Amino acid sequence: MIQAVVDVNVLVSALVGPLGFSRRTLVAWEQGRLDLVTAEGIINELDGKLQLPRIQKRLSDPDVNRQWIVQLLRTQARLILVPRHECVPITGDPDDDYVLATTRLSQAEYLVTGDQELLAIGEYARARIVSPRQLIAVLESKPG
Repeated sequence: MIQAVVDVNVLVSALVGPLGFSRRTLVAWEQGRLDLVTAEGIINELDGKLQLPRIQKRLSDPDVNRQWIVQLLRTQARLILVPRHECVPITGDPDDDYVLATTRLSQAEYLVTGDQELLAIGEYARARIVSPRQLIAVLESKPG
């Protein structure tokens, strides 16, 4: 099974939009077609983003949606420890560097993101950095 770190922007998009590749990425994980890897820092960043008024107004039930995804990630995703000293400054954005550290330490095969700066890196620590659309294409090309 494919192991992937999914960036906060993809998770937010999956909750805000009922259609699209971000939602399909989340559904693939729920269906057991994807092993989602995350870390406490990613969950905390997601929790914070989902409390922003501009995002809350796009969710049908903001608190329920936020609590659901945070609980789901904590209980169903593979949660790894990412010590701060493992976050190497690469991008100039500490949040992006944390996501890259999560990818490296987990030895995930993919980092799924909508962040253009991360996508421009292309590959990091043997993980392909792909958009949700690219990940879905990979999943659809696999038998079973």
